[in-house]
Amino acid sequence: MLKKMTALALSFCVAIGAVGCNKKEASSGGLTDGYACTMIVTPESVKLDKGFLEKYKDVKNVVLPEDYDKNLDKITDEIASFADNEKVKCIIVCSDKEGMLPVFEKIKEKNEDITTIAAGVEEIQNEDKQDDVIMNEDINIGFNPTDKDNNQNAVRMAETMGAKVFVNYVDEFAKDGVEFKQKNREMQRECEKNGIKYVEVLVSGMKDENDSKTAEEFIKKDAANKKKSYGENVALYGCREAMDKATIDAAMENKLMVPNIHSLNSTKLYGDILGVDVSGSDYTEINSKISEKLKSMGMEGRLAGTDIPEKVFCVEIALDTANKLYKKKVEENELLSDIRADIKEKTGIWAEYNSMKYYNNFLRTVEMYPILY
Repeated sequence: MLKKMTALALSFCVAIGAVGCNKKEASSGGLTDGYACTMIVTPESVKLDKGFLEKYKDVKNVVLPEDYDKNLDKITDEIASFADNEKVKCIIVCSDKEGMLPVFEKIKEKNEDITTIAAGVEEIQNEDKQDDVIMNEDINIGFNPTDKDNNQNAVRMAETMGAKVFVNYVDEFAKDGVEFKQKNREMQRECEKNGIKYVEVLVSGMKDENDSKTAEEFIKKDAANKKKSYGENVALYGCREAMDKATIDAAMENKLMVPNIHSLNSTKLYGDILGVDVSGSDYTEINSKISEKLKSMGMEGRLAGTDIPEKVFCVEIALDTANKLYKKKVEENELLSDIRADIKEKTGIWAEYNSMKYYNNFLRTVEMYPILY
């Protein structure tokens, strides 16, 4: 993970940082004129609860402008400039648009002793660019959301919902892939284990893997037929994010179930579909609003999603990890044990980790278990 000398230095710095690091302040006229030992950079779409941030000492959240992707060189230069300030010892970066990866190299050029944490950088969601993130030696630690076990988690949630039939919608762009076939076999085995009938349906006519309109039209008709054949205890699941809205709409129209979706921000998706304001950062309140709306529609406990946007969760875990590093002299295995426990407490399952080590680079992929609305 971090070299031992770096970890010791960080521990010492932030131990005194709780009282206050060196008081050098500077007005950059850019993203921020205030600095802290831990700087968290997030886009507007990743809303961190103030109550959560207040639990930690000496932390500053810097929110990127809405159009930050239009001038990435300038933005990444400004973020890197945080490393010039004597207070700053750790910079956590999250993004919802590609192009932020060079910021880590720029930070290290300014100060190689800064701890850099990638917490949901958009490049990791693009399979063609994942290797760039993994091989980036300027990232000390990385936390990024994944849907690797989404399928199995969906079947487990379907069983909790009382589903008798699990309908898996696939498209021709995925159906022949080796990884996809493996996931299907795992879903079938999970269904058999839980006494659920597995039904696979090919969504025909999609122009590409993002053709959500065709998916919606197809799934809407098919879901009505599935209800006629099997009744209401049917769970609908799509093989990719482009089918999320289609399965939710079809389930609501036919009083069926959706046990899991691929969206990294299910609260926003459900809010958009249901007309519920989810613009805040109190996700307990947001989830309550969604649940209340579904209850009024006779859909209580029949739809599922994650209780907090997965990128928000990755930033929280990144901050918690930085806090542990600063306060303790921890070995890697001890730190990972703490992280697993934290994720277990928040999501109900262990985190899924892919540890890919290149020199001092550690990337962890985090998967969240769905909750019932």
